[in-house]
Amino acid sequence: MKEAHKDQKEHQQDLEKKSNEIEESGKYTEILSRVIHEGEGIFKINNRAIFLSACIAGLEIGFSYLLVATLFFTFEGNLEENTIFKLFGLVYPLGFIMVILGKSILFTEQTSVLALPVLNGQRSILELLTIWSIVIIGNLLGGILFVFFVGDLASQLKLFDRETMVKISVHILNQSYWVLLLSSIFAGWLMGLLTWLLNSTTEALTRILLIILITGTIGFVGFHHSIVGNIEVFAGFFYSDHISLSDYLGFLVLTLLGNGIGGAIVVALFKYRIFESHYASKSKH
Repeated sequence: MKEAHKDQKEHQQDLEKKSNEIEESGKYTEILSRVIHEGEGIFKINNRAIFLSACIAGLEIGFSYLLVATLFFTFEGNLEENTIFKLFGLVYPLGFIMVILGKSILFTEQTSVLALPVLNGQRSILELLTIWSIVIIGNLLGGILFVFFVGDLASQLKLFDRETMVKISVHILNQSYWVLLLSSIFAGWLMGLLTWLLNSTTEALTRILLIILITGTIGFVGFHHSIVGNIEVFAGFFYSDHISLSDYLGFLVLTLLGNGIGGAIVVALFKYRIFESHYASKSKH
C-alpha cells in the first residue's frame, strides 16, 4: 500500500516537472518568436526609412552625451575624475530610453534582433550586412550632427565647454586596443540581452527600469558603446588637435566590431542555439 502511494506521488511529481518544463519552454519560444518577428519587421522597412530612423537614433542618443558632459563640467574640481566617470551611469540611460521607447533604429539594440532572422533561415547574411551598414551610417551621421548642434549651444547655456568635450574624448581613448575591443563586446552583450529582456514584458515601467539598469551599468562600468562613443570621440577630434582622424576611425572600427560580436554572436547565436538544442532534445522524447 505504501509502495503504491509512493509510486503515485513520484508519478505526480514527474508530471508536475514535465508541466513546468513545457511551460518554461513555451515562454522561451514566445520570447524568441517575438524577437525574430521584430527583426523580420525591420527587414521589411525600406532602406530610406531605416536610414532616417537610424539618423534620428544617432541624434537622440546624443542626449545621453549631453547629460554626461554637463555632469562632468558641473562636478569637475569638486570630485575626483574617476568618481565623476562612475556617476555617468546615472544619466547615461536617457538617450537609450528615448531611442528604444521611440522605436528608432540603433545598431547595438538591433544587432541581435537582425541576426536572428538570418539564423532562422528567413534572411541572408548579405541582407544582414546591408541593413547593418545603413543603420551604422545613419547612427554615426546623427551623432556627428549632434556634436555640431550642441558644441556652441552648450557653451552659451553654460552646460559645458569644448575643453570638457575634449577631456571626455581623451578619457574614452585612453585604453589599449584589446581593452577597447573586449569592453565593446561586453557592451554589445548587454545591449543584446536588453533586447531579449524587453521582449519578455509589455509593461512600460518595467521596460524603462530594464533600460536604466542595463545601460546604466554600461555607463557606470565604462564599457564602450560605439554609437555614444562616436559622439564622445568625434567631439574630441573636432575640437582638438591632439586627437587624429586615425584615432577616431580606429576607435569606431574596434567598438563597432566589439558591439557586433557581443550582440550578434554572444546573444543572438547562443540564445538561438540553446533553443535549437533544447527543442531537438524534446523532440527525441
